[in-house]
Amino acid sequence: MQIGILKFKETYVERIWGGKKLQQLLERSFDAPASIGEAWLIADHPSCESVVAEGMSQGKTLRDLMETQGDDLIGALPHPTPDGRFPLLLKLIDAGTSLSVQVHPDDVQAKQLKEADAGKTEMWYVLEANRGSTLLSGVGDDVTRDSFLKELPTGNIAKLLHSFPVSKGDSVFVAAGTVHAIGEGILLAEIQQNSDITYRLFDWNRVDAQGNTRELHTEKALKVMDFAHAAADSTKVLSYTEQGVTHEVLAACPYFAAERLIAEGTSKFETAGKSFHILQALDMPVGVLAGDSKCVLAYGEAALIPANTGTWSITGGSPLLHYYVPDLQEDIIAPLRRHGHSTEKIYGIGGLHRS
Repeated sequence: MQIGILKFKETYVERIWGGKKLQQLLERSFDAPASIGEAWLIADHPSCESVVAEGMSQGKTLRDLMETQGDDLIGALPHPTPDGRFPLLLKLIDAGTSLSVQVHPDDVQAKQLKEADAGKTEMWYVLEANRGSTLLSGVGDDVTRDSFLKELPTGNIAKLLHSFPVSKGDSVFVAAGTVHAIGEGILLAEIQQNSDITYRLFDWNRVDAQGNTRELHTEKALKVMDFAHAAADSTKVLSYTEQGVTHEVLAACPYFAAERLIAEGTSKFETAGKSFHILQALDMPVGVLAGDSKCVLAYGEAALIPANTGTWSITGGSPLLHYYVPDLQEDIIAPLRRHGHSTEKIYGIGGLHRS
């Protein structure tokens, strides 16, 4: 049974660090002038169950569709969360001020810590950034657990983190266990495992309107932090062109692959029942067509193409982000090798490691 292209109503979430770029640059409108920090675009989580905005499944939630047509929706490669929910979550994050210094557990750690959610590996794609805006990801080269613990009571741990400037179009893969923070003045898209676990280590000593600080989760954070791997900068993109479409591979891991697609005119793709596909428009509107189902995506908007769709196409000539669950060998490694990329460069992609 065909589900049709799924374009959902966006859910806006107030955050103490929220900014104005969602309104000013993406032209989103809110009922109240609250400090909106997040737009949940595609979610099947107890905190937010996205509602289909248009098309043949209008009015249904992603939760409804997972319960009634889950296999047709997600396909053969993805795995639902332990409680049967859609495996990924897509957000926009609008950082008016810096987010907390934080870390997320992996699947095993989340289970050990008796969390309701699975772990959280994610990737950021910078949609807009102020001049001089920075991201923090990972600890510095010489930072050890002991040196980190020594600085923790002083509130100066940010100086131990790897900080780097970013601009529009940069992307960063953030594996579970990587301590990180999103800096002031950045609007980004975040694809992630379907989890809402965040362990805060430091919140810049800020207080809310009532003078209260936010809760820290130091003990849990220290249990899941990874001090062994080098800090990550912006992703080194590898690209290839087939059938008139340029695929810029941004990240690839067992949970998701992320590409920037660049195509002229109309370009066709095939789900083959393997995975759902999530598309997110960049800059200019993009038309998406699958059988009798169609939609138009404005800048920052997203749509979900079910795995049982078969052939689907895009029109408009504007780049867009493309997320799906890959067969790493077939969908990522093989095409990059066909087009001359070395093994060393391929395994340098964020999230891709030799087994």
